[in-house]
Amino acid sequence: MRSTALRMLVLSLALAGLAACGGGGGGGSVSAPLVPAPPPVTAPPVTPPPTPPATVQLALQSVASGLAQPLYLTAPAGDNRLFVVERPGRIRIIANGTLLATPFLDISSRTSTTGERGLLSMAFHPQYAQNGSFFLYYTDLNGDIAVDRMKVSANNANLADPATAGRVITIPHREFSNHNGGQLAFGPDGYLYIGTGDGGGGGDPQRNAQNLGSLLGKLLRLDVGIIVPGQTYGIPSGNPYAGQAGRRGEIWAAGLRNPWRFSFDRADGLLYIADVGQEQREEVNAVAATQGGQNYGWNIMEGTACYNAASCDRAGLTLPVFEYLHGASDVNGCSITGGYVYRGAAIPELAGTYFYSDYCKGYLKSLVYRNGTVSAAQEWAVDNPGNVLSFGQDAQGELYVLAGGGQVYRIVRR
Repeated sequence: MRSTALRMLVLSLALAGLAACGGGGGGGSVSAPLVPAPPPVTAPPVTPPPTPPATVQLALQSVASGLAQPLYLTAPAGDNRLFVVERPGRIRIIANGTLLATPFLDISSRTSTTGERGLLSMAFHPQYAQNGSFFLYYTDLNGDIAVDRMKVSANNANLADPATAGRVITIPHREFSNHNGGQLAFGPDGYLYIGTGDGGGGGDPQRNAQNLGSLLGKLLRLDVGIIVPGQTYGIPSGNPYAGQAGRRGEIWAAGLRNPWRFSFDRADGLLYIADVGQEQREEVNAVAATQGGQNYGWNIMEGTACYNAASCDRAGLTLPVFEYLHGASDVNGCSITGGYVYRGAAIPELAGTYFYSDYCKGYLKSLVYRNGTVSAAQEWAVDNPGNVLSFGQDAQGELYVLAGGGQVYRIVRR
């Protein structure tokens, strides 16, 4: 377990665990072979030379404040409202610059904030305007990971209808209260992707991330549009382990520690996964969204280094495209907060730039990943927002920063 990060988490809102490390357990212990994967990817230098757009300066513009531990921000396609997920179990709406008093949804009686638990993210169905469906990722009162489907009220676009709630999938996660992962999102293929943590315990002692019989430490891909009697989701035929005995067909990729945030580039379809490290390294993985079956290495490796070993077998592992070291006193940070590739219209010079932060440092940094190479690494001169819990993206592709003090900021041109 990472002592520096944990001390910071305890001292501030006990929230860093949501994006950081710590123990966590659960999941099955079915023995399974390691994940077959494409040939290893050679990681570029940890700190590429900075080549930022010389004419661009950024600022963080306050959009809302007074929120209770805002962890996620999103919006349905073509909608000007912002939906903000609060960890205690509420979803709030920001409409025309105003935070509405009445929550869109309140499931606080169905979740708890013990450890890293709570309501962690949501995703609107790509055809939300037609079907009104959205999905929740939270931990239930038993501590298990729960993904529910729900619909908006037929009479009020600013209210969900709790009576329509139905469970899509439950993933056992009771032994420890951290490493719950925390995100779900629809990919460009229309399937629902779910990022789960390894179950924790410090170093993944149950080796869930390397176990194809466990859904922990994975990126899952589900077909939630399929309607089959007695089933709440389908397994896409293109999933790498569909129909294989002893392997869960829901798995799209394995070898993840705690993928707190991942995202799809709206323009080129690349999938970015920011995976929180254990003691030394934070990493960003990037791969074509159509390419499944990756093994991102945990707990054989942490970033590009063998984990807790002088040497290890790297065959079949996909290495990160970018990583950074904690350094002395966690000078670079201790827990990556992944973001998005900018595809908005307000700052066209930043098109293709991936933004990220670190919970422990609160900076705003970016890089460009193109043709297998990372470049244009930069730290932006903005007012430090404090502990960065998450990023958000609106329907127009503009980006937001969510801070531990309850603020929502929009990234704008200075």
